[in-house]
Amino acid sequence: MNSLSKKAHFLHRFVRLLQNRKLSDPSTFHQAKRMIGDTVGVAYSGVNTPAFQSALKTKNELFGEGPFSIWGTSETANLPGAVFFNALSVSSTDFDEGHRKAVGHPGSVVVPVALILGQKLKKPYADLLKAVIIGYEAGTRFSYSRYSGKVNSYATGRWGAIASATTAACLLELNIEQLMHALSLAFVLSPAMQGGSTDVSTGSMSKEGVAWAVQSGLQSALLAQKGFSGPYLFIDAYNDLDKNKLLADEQSEWLINSNYFKPYACCRWLHTALYLAIKLKKEHNVRVENIDRIEICVFERALKLIEHKYPENVVQAQFHLPFTLACALLFDEVTPRQVTELNLQNDKIKKLIDKISLIADESFSKVFPFKLKSQVTFFLKNGTQVSLLENSAPWNAEMPPTDEELYLKFALQTGSKAQRLWDSIFENHSAFNDID
Repeated sequence: MNSLSKKAHFLHRFVRLLQNRKLSDPSTFHQAKRMIGDTVGVAYSGVNTPAFQSALKTKNELFGEGPFSIWGTSETANLPGAVFFNALSVSSTDFDEGHRKAVGHPGSVVVPVALILGQKLKKPYADLLKAVIIGYEAGTRFSYSRYSGKVNSYATGRWGAIASATTAACLLELNIEQLMHALSLAFVLSPAMQGGSTDVSTGSMSKEGVAWAVQSGLQSALLAQKGFSGPYLFIDAYNDLDKNKLLADEQSEWLINSNYFKPYACCRWLHTALYLAIKLKKEHNVRVENIDRIEICVFERALKLIEHKYPENVVQAQFHLPFTLACALLFDEVTPRQVTELNLQNDKIKKLIDKISLIADESFSKVFPFKLKSQVTFFLKNGTQVSLLENSAPWNAEMPPTDEELYLKFALQTGSKAQRLWDSIFENHSAFNDID
């Protein structure tokens, strides 16, 4: 072990940081439950998407039967199958939480592993929560440490296997050397996501590669447990990560405590503009039919997600600012109930899209991704205009949703099972057999 720690000094320090940090604050455990609840709820709406329904048809060929639930369905699968499909459902609606430093969705890559593998291993609930918190920390730190000039994709799948492998390693009780190899394997076996933003702008159902990253991370931890080695110099021998960021603030608050949640079922980059549009409409009693045109100033990356004037499928719609803003104005919400194939043909939505112009503001782009600055202006038919500017999206770390607000979002997706499922997450169940 001494030899490996010297050869891979920085990886060894990172692993020790993950294994040695104190974890005892009740508020951090409560936050983990909030994140788990939100993630499971999103899975229940994700099973209705075309992407999930298409993929599920391959279950028996790719994975086969098993005892583990695919949430929101009557289907079961073996360990890798259940983890894969649950991760896929979570990522399918783009309604899942995330973190600004990760520029992605750590919850989607840790919760399926923690709940399914934890159930298989019959782990106490406290162990599942610890695995979630530590896996969340690993993935977010890794993503945040990447040099921005070398980031070819902000897709969660690019770094998600690091988080998944760490979560699995915690539950498997891997030692330091095994965890080093697990992370090494997770890094090299992660989906490359070479398409970048075009994966989503073209409507690819693979989206951010979340399910594939989760599968790679789980396999990496299981392989490392059995002595399978990885390319452990992936941090030390290369200059892709800022090692000071990776190891900074070892005594700081756990990163899961500064996550964000999503009130809207679409890319987080769009949320500030949607929030402003709904707020403008309500504060000024604007009727949609009285709007002559709408101008949206936003950072340039948000515009690169748009492939067509009108989205051609549900995945494109989740990343399409004019479509989601039209939904926000017509329905006062953007949930999986609005982002549907039926609404792709909605004439009222298309007429509103025709009124929207998008402007890339250089000053907004300079503060991205740590601020999602947007400005929305309504030009009304009576000649007046109203406008709002905001630096950040709602339900962020500074102004998080209450438990009640998260439960209402959860209930919207889980229906009659909501209270029972919510209680199974918040009342310390040792296993999640209630999540079906």
